[in-house]
Amino acid sequence: MPTAQQLYEQTLVVRSQLGDETAFRELVALYVPRLSAFVGKMISSNHADDLMQEIWVAVYRGLPSLRAVASFRPWIFRIARDRVYREYRRSRVPVDSLDESEAEHLPAPEPLDENFDREQLHQRLQELSPAHREVLLLHYIEELSYEEIARVTNANIGTVRSRLHHAKRSLKRKWKDHEERTT
Repeated sequence: MPTAQQLYEQTLVVRSQLGDETAFRELVALYVPRLSAFVGKMISSNHADDLMQEIWVAVYRGLPSLRAVASFRPWIFRIARDRVYREYRRSRVPVDSLDESEAEHLPAPEPLDENFDREQLHQRLQELSPAHREVLLLHYIEELSYEEIARVTNANIGTVRSRLHHAKRSLKRKWKDHEERTT
C-alpha cells in the first residue's frame, strides 16, 4: 500500500502530465536534491550542473508518456543514470565490465555499517566502479527496492543482488586498504 508521500508524488506526476506547472515545480523541488546527490556521486562536479539540466529537460519532455505514475521514482533515476553513462561514453571514462553471473541465491546485502566516517565513505565510493557505486547509492541512499533498481539499471534482480554483493565487498576492501595505508 502506498504511503502518503508516494500518493502525493503520484498526484504531482498526474497533475504535471496534465500541464500543471506548479505541480512540476514541486516535483523538481522534491527530486533536485536526490538527483543532484546521485549524479554528483557518479560523475565529477564539473559536469553535474549541465547534466542536471539535461535530465530535467528529458523528464519534462517524457513525463506525458509515462504510463505508470507509481513508477516515477525509478523512471526518473533511469533518466539520470542514462545521462551519466552517456557522459561516461562522451568523456571516454572506462566503465568496468562486471562479471555478473546470475546471483539469484546470494543473501540479501547487510546494511552498511553506520560507524563509517561519512567523508571517508564518500571518498571510498569514488574509488568504486560506476556500476558498483550506482547500486550502493540507489539501494542505501535512495532506498530503492531490488525491483526498482533493476528497472533503473535495466538489469534483472539477480544481477542487482550480485552487484550489491560485489559492491559491498569492494567497498569494504577499499576501506580496509585505506586504513592499512593510514596506520
